[in-house]
Amino acid sequence: METQTVGYKAKAFNARNLVYYFLVVYGLQALRYGLLISGVLKMPSGEGPASPLVDPSLIIMTLASWGPLIAAFLVTALTEGKTGVRTLWGRFWNRNISTRWLLVTLLFLPALALIDNLVIRLLDGQDYPVFFSYHPAWTIVTSFAFAFFSNGVLEEFGWRGYVLPRLQARWNALASSLILGVLWAAWHVGQWFVPGSNLYQRDFWLWSLGTILLTIIMTWIFNNTKGSVLAAALFHGTINTGVFAFLLDWRYYMIELLAVIFIVIIFGPKDLVKRKPEPVGIPAEAKAL
Repeated sequence: METQTVGYKAKAFNARNLVYYFLVVYGLQALRYGLLISGVLKMPSGEGPASPLVDPSLIIMTLASWGPLIAAFLVTALTEGKTGVRTLWGRFWNRNISTRWLLVTLLFLPALALIDNLVIRLLDGQDYPVFFSYHPAWTIVTSFAFAFFSNGVLEEFGWRGYVLPRLQARWNALASSLILGVLWAAWHVGQWFVPGSNLYQRDFWLWSLGTILLTIIMTWIFNNTKGSVLAAALFHGTINTGVFAFLLDWRYYMIELLAVIFIVIIFGPKDLVKRKPEPVGIPAEAKAL
C-alpha cells in the first residue's frame, strides 16, 4: 500500500496513482463535454425532469462534477485501503483551522475583490456598486452553502485533499501550485465550447491566470492549516459566492498577482509557511535535549 499522507505532504510521490486519479477526473469531464459539444446532450434548462434518475444529462453532469471526489476516494481505497480512506475523510474534520486562518480563508478573497472595486471606481470615475446584490440579503448564506458543497467539497477532496500533498512530496509548494493550477484550469476547458456554461466566451488566458494564482493562495491556506480539506472547501466557496462586486478585468488579476507575490516573499516558496527563527547561539546538542 502507498504511504499515508501526513499533514500537507505525502510521505512519497507516486506518479502512477496520480495518473489513475487524472484518468478518472478527466475521463468523466471529457465524456460530459464531448456529449454536450456533439449535441448528444443539452445543457439542463431547468425545464422538464429535474431528477438525475430520469434525466441523462444530469446523470453525466453529476458524475463529472463529483469526479474529483470520486477519483480521490476510489484511488485511495484501491491503493491504501480503509486506513487511507479514513485518513482522507478525517482531514476534512481536523481541528487545525485557528480563528486567524478561518478569517483568512473566508475574507481574503472578498478583501481582494473590494480593493479591486475601489481601484476601478477611482480610475474609471464611475460609481460602481461595492456589494454584489442578493435579494433578499439572507440568500447569500444559501448561495455560499451551495458553493461550499457543490464546488468546495466535491472538488477539494481531490485537488487539495489528494493531489496537492503528493505533488508537495516531490516539489516545493510554489512549484506544486503552478503544476496543480494548470491541471485544475485544464479540467474546465470544455466550458469554453458549450453555450450556456459559466465560462463560455470569457477570456481563457485571464481566467487561467486567475486560477493559477488562486491555486497558490489555496496552497498557502492549506499548508498553514496543516492540510485541512475543510479550509480549502471554504475558500472555494468564497470563490463562487462573490460578496463584493467582482469586476473581473485585467486590473483584478494584477491585484491578485501582487497578493501572491507578497505571500511568496513573506512566507517563502518552499512551504508557503512562515517558520519561527531558530534561537541564536544554542548548540545542536542542547536543542536535541
